[in-house]
Amino acid sequence: MSTSRKTEVADRLREALSQGRYGPGQRLPGEDEVARDLGVSKATARLGMRILQEEGRLQIVAGRGAFASDHRPALHLAAPGPGGTDSERFAEGYREHVRRAGYGPVEEQTKVGLDTLRARIAKRLYGTDGGDAGPGGLVVVRSSRRYVQGTLWQTQTTWFPYDIARDTPLMAPEPIDRGIDVVLAEHGHHESRHWDVVGARMPDSEEARDYDVGPGIPLLVQERVGNTEERAVRWTETVMPAHRHQLLYAGGEVPEDLIDRASRLNVFDP
Repeated sequence: MSTSRKTEVADRLREALSQGRYGPGQRLPGEDEVARDLGVSKATARLGMRILQEEGRLQIVAGRGAFASDHRPALHLAAPGPGGTDSERFAEGYREHVRRAGYGPVEEQTKVGLDTLRARIAKRLYGTDGGDAGPGGLVVVRSSRRYVQGTLWQTQTTWFPYDIARDTPLMAPEPIDRGIDVVLAEHGHHESRHWDVVGARMPDSEEARDYDVGPGIPLLVQERVGNTEERAVRWTETVMPAHRHQLLYAGGEVPEDLIDRASRLNVFDP
């Protein structure tokens, strides 16, 4: 039994679900029928169906079979929206978006530490392979891990130049529900612009285990660099399994009910 064969089973069933051949709650063919139709062993058919179970596309009930799930990705508000709510506000932002999708409980763990100005960080904050981030070339790192029903769903890490974050609430390992942008402004650093890069990559073995994702599931990576008129003041990287999230960007004058409207959309609908 090869990985490619079980992946082929998963791909064929995923295609059928995407085309709407099986609605939420509808029973799919059994392992014997899938194995016969695709010319694979029953064990391979079972493993292929488990891939879709790990993706949240199927619910396998012992003794009854596999049923199409009501697949509901959580909204990730990738840019400031109505009322100033943004994805970095956990209580009013991400947690509420996940709950609207019908999941819970949702928890966040936050840590704060120091790091040296490595090349990867310097490129984002200074546009070069080096720079002066304060005493000893230090940066402050705030990292949050967000769990849904006990499973890691999203990590968000922000790096600040040390002279920006020192002696501020950014150094405390506690959630900042009013938003990082608000804290920065309170200390004289008013963000006037930001830029984002969004891409997808496959998880390494440790990430696949941490996020509990099966084969073929990429991670969405959103990077944001926030700037005042003079300098970059933070770099935020958000990492999230692609099948559990859909990103919302908005510009110009947006309606107050935008989040409600966007929450009712589902990119996985056929």
